[in-house]
Amino acid sequence: MPEPDLEAAAGPTDDVEADEVDAEVAARLRLVVARLARQLRQHAAGGLTPSQFSALTTIDYHGTLRLGELASYESVAPPTITRVVGALVEAGLVERRGDPDDARSALVAVTDAGRAAMRAVRAERTALLARRFRRLTTEQRLQVPIALKLLEMLSEAGDE
Repeated sequence: MPEPDLEAAAGPTDDVEADEVDAEVAARLRLVVARLARQLRQHAAGGLTPSQFSALTTIDYHGTLRLGELASYESVAPPTITRVVGALVEAGLVERRGDPDDARSALVAVTDAGRAAMRAVRAERTALLARRFRRLTTEQRLQVPIALKLLEMLSEAGDE
């Protein structure tokens, strides 16, 4: 029986080839992460648009905000955030009140109903992933925490 070619099995043999492999893997990773994120956003939003859910989570994360601050965090124009917040207020997920320090500004804060809605959406999205794990073999499921740790490392790394 011939000896296995360990050098070929080890992967790329020069830096140029390694860079090409890294670029290909990075492209595949980008596509699968984007696809999975889109599927999660579309699957369960609790009746909220992606913009509404994003604004709700931003307000929850940062606490009470002025509309201008929220627009900045969300990278949208003030009229857009006004419409988004209006829908959230109408749904009872956010409360809007005048800013005591600036009569021209409004403050927004998440209500208890808003927090409950976020928990429900997150739980449904987590359940979707848990159901999809069942497609994997036991061996594959055991590899997910390892891959997850690597993805966490990638998400924390700066651009060196």
